[in-house]
Order: sequence, then C-alpha cells, then structure tokens
Amino acid sequence: MLSVKCRSCGGEMAVDSSGGLYCGYCGAKYEFSDRDLTEYRAFRGKMLEYLRAIHDRKTDGAGQEDELWKNAETVTFKAKDGSNITVRYLYDQEDEGVRSYLTRKSALYVFPEGKSALAEQTLRNIRSLEFPPADVKGLSDAFPKLSGRYELADGGVLLAFERQDNLFPLAMFGSLRPEHVAWVISRMENICCVLQYSSLVHGAISEESLWINPISHHAVLMGHWWDAQPINAAAGTLKGAVQSLLGVDSAKKDLKDLRKTANRVLGMKREDAPQALTEFLAGSPAADAFADFEAWDQVIEKGFGGRRFAKMGIDI
Repeated sequence: MLSVKCRSCGGEMAVDSSGGLYCGYCGAKYEFSDRDLTEYRAFRGKMLEYLRAIHDRKTDGAGQEDELWKNAETVTFKAKDGSNITVRYLYDQEDEGVRSYLTRKSALYVFPEGKSALAEQTLRNIRSLEFPPADVKGLSDAFPKLSGRYELADGGVLLAFERQDNLFPLAMFGSLRPEHVAWVISRMENICCVLQYSSLVHGAISEESLWINPISHHAVLMGHWWDAQPINAAAGTLKGAVQSLLGVDSAKKDLKDLRKTANRVLGMKREDAPQALTEFLAGSPAADAFADFEAWDQVIEKGFGGRRFAKMGIDI
C-alpha cells in the first residue's frame, strides 16, 4: 500500500474515505497527485475485484484472496537468537511508532527498541478482557488472539495475532454504503459492550484498529491495545485530564470513536444514508455501552427496517 509522510509534522498519512490523504497526528489534508494515485488505484482495483468475486460467487471466500496477494511485499526482521523472520505482507501502517502488517495468517505488530514495554502492556490489556459466562454470541472472537511473541535483535518485540481469511483493516475498503456501515456499527457496539463489561476504555477505535470480514460480517478490534486502561484509571491520567478539559468523558470515548469511525467510513455515501443513521452518528452517546446498543437497535428498525444481511459487492 501507498505510504506518504505528512509535510507538516512528518507523521504517516492515510487514505481517507473520500480518496484524499489525511494526517491523524496534526490533521493536515492533501490531495493525491496523478503519480501518487497510480499505486493506490492499482491496489484499490484489486480490492474491488476481490469484493466482486465474493459477491458473485456462492462461496465462503476461500481462495478469493489469491489475486490480492500478488501485490504482496516482503520485509525481514532479525530475531534475538540470530534467525531471520521473513514476512510477506499486503498492507502496513504505523501507529505511534508501532508498525503493523497484514500477512496471510497473522496480524503482526512490531514494537521497536524503546517501545517494547508497549508490547507487554498490549498483552496485559487483552488478557484483562472479561466476557459473560454464557458467551453465546462468541464475543471473544471480536478480540485479538496471540499466536506468537518474538524478541528482536535490535531490542524490539514482534507480536503475532491470528488472522482468519478475508479479515482486513477497515481502512482498506474506502467509503461504504449505509447498509454496510450499519453492520460495522453493530459489531463496534458489541465490542464496546465487552469493553464496558470489562471496565476498560480502549481509546483508539478507528479504521486502522478495527478489522472486518466482508463475507461473514465479522469484526475484530485488532489494533492499538497498548493505551487501553480501566475506566476509572483513564480519568486519572494526564491524557484523561486533557480530555476532561476538552469536554471528553473518558468512559464514553469508545462510543464517540465509534461514531467518528462510522462517519469517516460513510464518507461519500452520506447522502444515501437514512435520517435515523445520520442523527445517531451526529448525536451524543448514551450513558453507557449497553444503553447505546439499545439506541442503535432503534436505528436499525427505523432506518433500515430491521436486521438483514446485505452482501458487499462492487458498488461500495
């Protein structure tokens, strides 16, 4: 995927839902040049071909990723024991100095020297998640599952998490039609309920941290777990104090991030959205995640006529 550095602050820029570039660090926005667009358009074309394939064929998606993986790049890391770890990846991005990679079977997070403590914090936070005794909805599947931890020669740490076929960062899909944004919101609401049940604030729900499966409508909150905190503790941190001064309730941050993420993903398809959806996204969260989920259920009924499976196709 295309990697562009911000001319204002040097941060890594991302492709937003309107097809431009934005910086998540300083907020700067730029438009692609024709030269910049070449690589992005080629990859985007492969994504659309992939979505057309899974839409047109009666399949579970097995084998449909092959064309995408013809675009894979390779990177090699030196392990502490002297061995090489060679990775073929389809997509990568950087978040607060931690680089993530989408590989065929894993989501990799590389914590460089000086940030290895964040790797341990990531694992502690994921282990602190709690689920209802009868997890009949399989909510635990919406969170990362560690498959490997590797010490790197440069003092860094590589964490590998399981990745099922057809699971990609939400950022790879660009703008989505309202009916697809709706099921993504439903998954985020489920995730926020688990966070609430666990008394945790994730603090960074976004198109990069949320990975989705367009075939099964499954989602995993895969990224940025190092900043997650207990709800009460979040209010007592420096970041929490700053957020309080800005009028941000740390206990509701995930619900606000849910709305921001959905708004960005809706992007150019906003004019097709039912009023109930746009009002929900523009409004304030409910008192807690459970009440917010109930409010979202009403949006599904009023705006979409109830829950129904909408297959993702080429027109996204």
